[in-house]
Amino acid sequence: MKTMMLMASCLALAVSPAAALDQEFAAQLLESAKNIERDAGLVSTALKSKSMDAGDVRSKIDAMSGDVTKLQELVTRFEEGHPQMSQRDAAEWKQVKEKVQLLEIFHGQKQKLAAGDLSKNRTLLRAHAEVWRAGR
Repeated sequence: MKTMMLMASCLALAVSPAAALDQEFAAQLLESAKNIERDAGLVSTALKSKSMDAGDVRSKIDAMSGDVTKLQELVTRFEEGHPQMSQRDAAEWKQVKEKVQLLEIFHGQKQKLAAGDLSKNRTLLRAHAEVWRAGR
């Protein structure tokens, strides 16, 4: 999770030089990253509870799905609006896209772990949540 939150937090910074982003796009990107970080903190807290509610944990993980999806949509929309970039901007943008893809992969893995035996996967999920939360 730490790596993923670091990637999400750096996402907005990494794309800022790419093709002179407009303020609204950068704000949406940063908002999604912050929401993912917040939700990861809520998951971590829920998993630490001695009286953990599996349904609550799953709903908190699902809450992140919307922001992960929004990041992917932002990436797609930006690419469609900026078909020609300089070589430098294209290289930086490729890194952003790869970070969003990694975020999606890690989130999908968390969803799989949460869909299984939550008490068995609790420690691993908690570690994932802590990494995301601490990574900013």
